[in-house]
Amino acid sequence: MTVWSEPGDAHRPGVFHLSAAENGEERYAFTVRGTPVSRRGPVPGALDPERLFPREEPHDERLGERRALEALVAEFGVRLPRFALARGRLHAFRTRSWGRPPGPGEAYVTLRMYLQRS
Repeated sequence: MTVWSEPGDAHRPGVFHLSAAENGEERYAFTVRGTPVSRRGPVPGALDPERLFPREEPHDERLGERRALEALVAEFGVRLPRFALARGRLHAFRTRSWGRPPGPGEAYVTLRMYLQRS
């Protein structure tokens, strides 16, 4: 799963992106840029960008981002550091495209996560 956001400013809207892959193939993704939403694949209802970033609500990218993070917690049981939620961003890194093999000099790591309910 890849999740990232970029705050907006007076000249451009903020962006929020979420995408999920399985076995190296993208399953679904969406990007919210201001109010327009682009999506690929069947996004699960809990992560529906229309629910997380409603058009009829005054635009507040922080509120939508918080809803999205809370939906990820509920859907997958992941946790984020309190500092990142309250005061800033997590460390970021550039990922490779799922649609192509690594190029010359590029390295990558594959992480697998499994949902285990107890």
